[in-house]
Amino acid sequence: MDWPALLASTARLLDLHDCDRAAGTSLYAPPEVRPGPANGLWLDVATQMLQYLYEKDLEANEAWISLTEIVDELVSRHDIDEQDVQFVTNYLATSTRLVTLKEGAAPSTLNRLITKKETSLIEWPRNTNARDRCRLTSSGSRSVQLSQAAHKWLYADEDASKLIKAIEYGAFPDLPALAEGLIAQIRGFSKEITILLERKDLDELLDEFRQRKDEYLAVLQGVQGSVEKAYETFMLTDTLSRFDSWVDSTGNEDITSYTIVQSFRDILQAIERLSRKLQGLLSVLVSQKREIIGSVQFDKAAVGLAFYPCAENIVELCIRALGPWTTMIGAPAPNDFTGILSLPLEEESATTYVFEEEIADDLPSPLQQFLDSYGGEISSALKKGPVSLTKAVENGWLLIDGIDVLPQLVGIYASPDWIEEEGSEIAVSLLPGALNVELPDGGMLRGDDVVLHLLFTNHENKGID
Repeated sequence: MDWPALLASTARLLDLHDCDRAAGTSLYAPPEVRPGPANGLWLDVATQMLQYLYEKDLEANEAWISLTEIVDELVSRHDIDEQDVQFVTNYLATSTRLVTLKEGAAPSTLNRLITKKETSLIEWPRNTNARDRCRLTSSGSRSVQLSQAAHKWLYADEDASKLIKAIEYGAFPDLPALAEGLIAQIRGFSKEITILLERKDLDELLDEFRQRKDEYLAVLQGVQGSVEKAYETFMLTDTLSRFDSWVDSTGNEDITSYTIVQSFRDILQAIERLSRKLQGLLSVLVSQKREIIGSVQFDKAAVGLAFYPCAENIVELCIRALGPWTTMIGAPAPNDFTGILSLPLEEESATTYVFEEEIADDLPSPLQQFLDSYGGEISSALKKGPVSLTKAVENGWLLIDGIDVLPQLVGIYASPDWIEEEGSEIAVSLLPGALNVELPDGGMLRGDDVVLHLLFTNHENKGID
């Protein structure tokens, strides 16, 4: 950690912020006397505290962090008592008022911009007086990241691509540190999303996310692609051979291929968690969050996958989740297949998905509501002829009181047994590439069209209507 460099870059700015000089007064040299004994004690306690919280935050996954361990360490390090440490933590958790100027809406005008909340570096648990645990704020995490910013010109490209460059140049010792820095950035962005999900009244931040959601998604995909490329590059036999040669020449036993591979997996897991957080935020922005999924017949889903496999891009995505696959990668590789097992579950989720096992009599399921609304129309249409998914969308069987019921409509085509027709059965056929219909919200459905046919089992009818 290079705290002097961080302080040196901001000290004079804060001096000028607090300067009591009046505009137009005579020139004078500002006093260089600072209050306090200038022994660095309280600054060291603060930086050690921030460093500790930053390291524990990587393990705790944004949970509240106990201060017992660091308090004992600081008391022993400086021969101080717990109240002295409490003084520093309270200082770090207290906001201060900063005033800057920004361009106004009218030409040649400047408006004051007051910043306060963002100046606190740690936060205590809300709605409680507990002072035995805390966590870094986004500003706190940023201060630690700035204190350890790399100055190597070799990695001047975007942060994710630095991993690929480090492998190409054989700078294997830098990989864990680069991975840690990237994870910290991901967690910082994830923490901002968490705050927005907890406090949906931050209209200004919500507007920014709403306007830039496509950019954020593009950045997320770019970071994931760079990490996967770095992972694949490292697993090439040539790279592993160079890594083994580096280990033999340096005698470094602290960094192993397992350590580096695990760093890549940690980044991908952080990206996956951020993706879920971002998806939850996007659900809030479009106000179409689903909290209950109707009963799922997994046996029929399995049979359906056997006859109609997933699209190639979905299969490819599942295979890529297992690890990098190329003819130049030796197997078995470190951590083979463990990446799909080591992902911890979130302790809390903004949206809880519940699979209904029993349907309350006084609260019909979404599928039952759909059948009550459109079941009769679907039956009548089937008696007149085949009904395709395209026709169903054109008939408007997508909304019930303004609520999107597309999943329930597709569910009927996946399991037509829900439509009860006495003396008949319902068959399903496909029209390859025939589905190309626009949804009311502007989305598109493209692919194979699904068609329902009514088959009469009564011999008095003709068979297929």
